[in-house]
Amino acid sequence: MTRVIGIVSGKGGVGKTTLTVNLGVALSKLGKKVIVVDCNLSTPHLSYYLGAYKYTTTINDALLGRTDITNALYHHNNVMFVPASLAMEDLVSLDIIKLKKHIDKLVNPDMIDFILLDSAPGLGREAVSVLNAANEILYVTTPSYPHIRDVVRCADVVKEFKKHQLGIVLNMTDGRHDLPTKDIEAVTRLPVLGKIPYDKAVLHSLHARKPVVKHRPYSSASINFMKIAAALVKEEYTPPKSRRFYAMYDKLRAVLLPQKSKMTDFVEEGF
Repeated sequence: MTRVIGIVSGKGGVGKTTLTVNLGVALSKLGKKVIVVDCNLSTPHLSYYLGAYKYTTTINDALLGRTDITNALYHHNNVMFVPASLAMEDLVSLDIIKLKKHIDKLVNPDMIDFILLDSAPGLGREAVSVLNAANEILYVTTPSYPHIRDVVRCADVVKEFKKHQLGIVLNMTDGRHDLPTKDIEAVTRLPVLGKIPYDKAVLHSLHARKPVVKHRPYSSASINFMKIAAALVKEEYTPPKSRRFYAMYDKLRAVLLPQKSKMTDFVEEGF
C-alpha cells in the first residue's frame, strides 16, 4: 500500500520542508521507495532543500493541464521528487483543488511505499488541497505555545476531512525552553512522534545544498530523523556505535573544507 502523508504546519518557518525532505531520504535509507512533492506552490523550496535545480517540468504543468504529473517526476538524493515552478506566470489560472486527482496518479502499491506532500503553511487553498489529497497527516511545529495552538486549529479542520492524524514532530527543540511533551499531547490530543533538536548541522546542510541525513548523517538531527522514519514503518533504529567519533569528524570537516556560498551559484543553476 502506498501511504500518502501530508506534512502540515500552522505557521511557516517551523521546519516543514526540512522534515519532508529528510524524512523522505531517511525512509529511502530504510529501503523504502519514496516520492516527495512540493505542494507549496506560492513559495516552493523543496528542490532547493534537495539540492536539485535542473528540471523542466513541474507540478504546475500538471495542474495547468499541460502534461501528466508522472512527467514531472525526477530522481535525486535517493528519492523521487516532483518540483513546483518558480515562475510567477505558472500560478495564473492554476486550480490547486484538483491536486488529489494528480497525486492519485503517483500511487503505485507495487512500486511506491510513501508519497510525502510538502504543504503550504496555514489553512489557505494550497494547504487545504493537501489535506484533501493525503490519507494521513503529520504535523511539524516548534515546541512553543503559539505554534502548538496553530496545530490545534489545523487538527480541527483535519477532522472535517476524516483523515488519520499520525501525530506531531517537534522541531528545533533545545531541552530548556520547550513546552513539556505531556502538555503538548494533552492540548493537541495527538502523540509526539519525535523531536528534532536545534542542530547547526541542519544549517550546514542547507549551505551545502544537501539533506542533513546525507550530508551529516551522524549529527543529532540526522539520528532523530532516522528514528522518526523507523517509527513510521514500525522498525527499531539503533544509532551507529561510532556515532560520536563521526559526529566530531563531521563538525571538523565542516569547518576545514571550503564551502560554496556565492549567489552566482544559484543564478547559474537557474534558482
